[in-house]
Amino acid sequence: MMVTFVRNGRRYVAFARLAREAGLIHAFSTRPHDVAMRTDARAPERAARRRRMAADLGLAPQALHCCIQVHQTRIARVEHARPGRDLDGFDGAITAAPGAALMTFSADCPLLLVFDPVRRAVGMAHASWRCTVAGMAGELVEAMRAHFGSVPADLLAGIGPSAGPERYEVQDDVYQAAATLPDRAACFLTRDGRMYFNLWEANRQQLCAAGLAERNVEIAGICTITDSERFYSFRREGPGCGHFGLMAGLRASAVGAGVLQD
Repeated sequence: MMVTFVRNGRRYVAFARLAREAGLIHAFSTRPHDVAMRTDARAPERAARRRRMAADLGLAPQALHCCIQVHQTRIARVEHARPGRDLDGFDGAITAAPGAALMTFSADCPLLLVFDPVRRAVGMAHASWRCTVAGMAGELVEAMRAHFGSVPADLLAGIGPSAGPERYEVQDDVYQAAATLPDRAACFLTRDGRMYFNLWEANRQQLCAAGLAERNVEIAGICTITDSERFYSFRREGPGCGHFGLMAGLRASAVGAGVLQD
């Protein structure tokens, strides 16, 4: 389940449970605010939108660290809030630095958010199908364990809006690449001779296999292919479509009620 809120006329959505976590700030942008990292004539306009989103969430635009994604399981560790920088070649990022704003992007792929309320750390990842079958969710949990001492059983996670399990059609090459999933059969649906990949279930399985409690994994359950009013979708719109983004950071002190506090 997701919650919706508006800041300065801009609409955001957030994970319902994680939005209540003291010390964590997070949200997904929505249409019509394209925040893609694409480099073209409109790049300054999109960069300004990312900065406005940070300010809307109470994060410093100068502390924004954006992933430049390449569909690989590389995860950057952000040690200091400022200066913000582009994380070139990374599909994920982690930090324990209060005030650092992390950001990943999508136009159909799930964006993962993992929060450690005990050791006060946060991580996120772009879980494209290539990243998913390569084990990105497990890599994100392992990075937080290795760098921050996170205990998987303490972690809270969210799997964001993406192409849904009944609409994300794939071919046999994806099925073969997914051989390492804990329960591959549960992640694929065949209907009328077509195959569909359940990215939500695949990432849920990996998070749980990494040690998270099932009750601590929140799934947005929003299909970007069908929700054209709120989200961009490569499958629906084709090359050059906009991107929505997930931004998250840690408050300087663990007080309040997450991103929904005034």
